[in-house]
Amino acid sequence: MTMDAPTGLLYLLSVGKEKELILRVHGATPAVDRLVDWMEQGTVVSLQISHEGEPGTFTYVVNFRHVVAARFAPYGSTRISSF
Repeated sequence: MTMDAPTGLLYLLSVGKEKELILRVHGATPAVDRLVDWMEQGTVVSLQISHEGEPGTFTYVVNFRHVVAARFAPYGSTRISSF
């Protein structure tokens, strides 16, 4: 089974955490305005993500009520880093 490359990396910093969570997102990429809306409204969102070396995607549910910082970066031109 082949899998399309991730469309980007979503970096999330949650309340009470010192390090961000980095998700490899597949499919539609959320725009900055959408991330802001999700955070302001405390929206729960289902995302298709994958792990390096695993043969497929899976659904990951994020409660944006607990996210204090978020950013999205294209997958091909990014390196994993922290805020």
